[in-house]
Amino acid sequence: MRVSRYLLCSLLAACTVPDKSPVTDDGGIGDSPVDVPDDPTAPDTMIVQAPGEFSPTGSAMFVFESTASAATFQCSIDEETPVPCTSPYIRTLADGPHGIVVRAFNAAGNSDDTPAEHRWTIDTVAPDTTLTEKPPVADNSVMVRFDFESSELNVSYECRVDGGDFVACLPDDQFGPLGDGAHSFSVRALDRAGNADPTPVVYAWSINTAMPDTQILTAPNDISGTTSATFTFMSPDAGSGATFTCSLDGAAFTACSSPMTYQNLAERMHNFKVRVLDAVGNLDPTPATRDWLVDLTAPNTTITAGPTGMTPSASATFSFTATEPDVTFECQLDGGAFAACTSPRTILNIAQGDHTFAVRAIDAANHADATPATRAWTVDTVAPNIAITGGPAADSTSGPYVTFTFTASEGATQCSLDAAAFAACTSPVSFNAPAGAHQFQIRAVDGAGNTGMAIRSWTVACGAPAPEGAAGLLHLDDVGQTLANATGGAAATLGDDATVEVTDPTAGAGRFAGGLAFDGGDHVAWPAALGATAAFTVELWSKPSPSTGTQVLFVSGDGRLALRVTGGATTVKYSLTVVEAVGANSTTVSSADVPAGVWHHVVASLDEPTLRLWVDGTRTQIGGVALGGGPSLDAVRLGDGFIGSLDEVWLAQSALETDDEVRARYCPL
Repeated sequence: MRVSRYLLCSLLAACTVPDKSPVTDDGGIGDSPVDVPDDPTAPDTMIVQAPGEFSPTGSAMFVFESTASAATFQCSIDEETPVPCTSPYIRTLADGPHGIVVRAFNAAGNSDDTPAEHRWTIDTVAPDTTLTEKPPVADNSVMVRFDFESSELNVSYECRVDGGDFVACLPDDQFGPLGDGAHSFSVRALDRAGNADPTPVVYAWSINTAMPDTQILTAPNDISGTTSATFTFMSPDAGSGATFTCSLDGAAFTACSSPMTYQNLAERMHNFKVRVLDAVGNLDPTPATRDWLVDLTAPNTTITAGPTGMTPSASATFSFTATEPDVTFECQLDGGAFAACTSPRTILNIAQGDHTFAVRAIDAANHADATPATRAWTVDTVAPNIAITGGPAADSTSGPYVTFTFTASEGATQCSLDAAAFAACTSPVSFNAPAGAHQFQIRAVDGAGNTGMAIRSWTVACGAPAPEGAAGLLHLDDVGQTLANATGGAAATLGDDATVEVTDPTAGAGRFAGGLAFDGGDHVAWPAALGATAAFTVELWSKPSPSTGTQVLFVSGDGRLALRVTGGATTVKYSLTVVEAVGANSTTVSSADVPAGVWHHVVASLDEPTLRLWVDGTRTQIGGVALGGGPSLDAVRLGDGFIGSLDEVWLAQSALETDDEVRARYCPL
């Protein structure tokens, strides 16, 4: 089915509409019929199945539904352009935070202004675990301390001693008491998506309690915000008379006692060691040790991902980092109180409008970032409101030339006819449509990517031209030698009279019902008896066969008015010529090339001084025509030398002057 070029031209024109002007109804323009949607209620959308907040797989499946029966859906992942989707909807995505917005549309084109949303994070990479503190390979302590860390933040740990079961544990935990002999320790990290380190850290050591042991009881945290440090220590087995020696940052051991305090420490890593000497001279071969960091500087916080500008989502996910390890975070929304949070941070059910997110890091020394990172954005999940304000009413029947008018509360508008691709358009949109059922869709996309839609379904009916306004009309449905004039005027004949000749045109299929087929031989003679006229219109349907040369479709008895077609192998061109009464000067207007072998709607008119020619609704014209007296329409001939078919010849002694008048008569195939 061929769609009129007028639709294409109209739809390719860029457009915008005024922002945020509310539309309250589907009102009409003048007396044009307007649409009343079958279901004016906006549908609700529900996501009933989705990945968890943290997913160990890149494949995500969503199951969704709507309160509207026979609803259609649009899906948008990570604020991409919404696309039509059906449930279940499956996508494979990369690691990182993601969000999906699902919006339902009912049969009337109304959309959910509060679409369903879901936020989750894909993490397919297992964390790696590292030991940062452990006992010596040969130790004399029955209580052992392990410290460890992971390649990921926000993990949990499981530990195992001597081949037992893995149990939950924390960094800097102590294990024991343990007996003399060989021992092993394993630890693995587990992230929030459930990924476990597949290669837990394993450490082996042995215990021999024959020598005295030293134990640190209290010490600074691993990261300290003060320049002083105090340690308490003891020996569980050295007995009375035992003494201690201490070392700071690798210096020589010197006598010390518990508690031991150091002052004015620099902002860097430090190491403390202490060992016991019993009364008989046995020295602890494995001093107790403690490493810690003096940190006097607050961390700096950076937001690495999150919404910005205008977004069609009522949820948001922010990712952030700090310049220091082992920090915690606090988040704030719209100037509220700061509260503990982790990265990524997902916020749901955010109101429409402008918002600000802030996050600050707090290091292990309790220094908070004095200049939190911030991000501003705007939530807009409300789709534009579109109303069809003029055009054929829903489920009505119209002629082939259609004009729709519409309004949109915001955004750029796009139109589609009969499920064709959407293209930019502005109101009004006019086009010629073939006979049959049609559907016109208008959608508007706002700055946030929300899409509103209006739909109109109707039927186009086409038929042969009516005799109203005509001075003569030949439907060419006849099967005899005489061709009836539908206006009641003079009839036409095959050839110059009613005598049957082998070269006469023959009855055949027309554009509407029957028509006449010409083989380049005889013509149709029509004694129209209309006399000379300076204003006229000739309308006909022509199906020229591929051929060469110029052929006559319509010529006046005095030869001063001629409508011709010039043939070719694949295309033809129509032309209209008038000749002045004095001087024999002629004026010709020609169409663009059109395909050969198909029906074309041709309208020629003269309203001195303008000569106009329409072919399939496309007009060419020329001015400056001075006839000095109109051509005579007493006698008319059709089809001189023509190869092809003619149908529906309509003749008037007045001029059709506007595109709307002519296009209202043109029904494309």
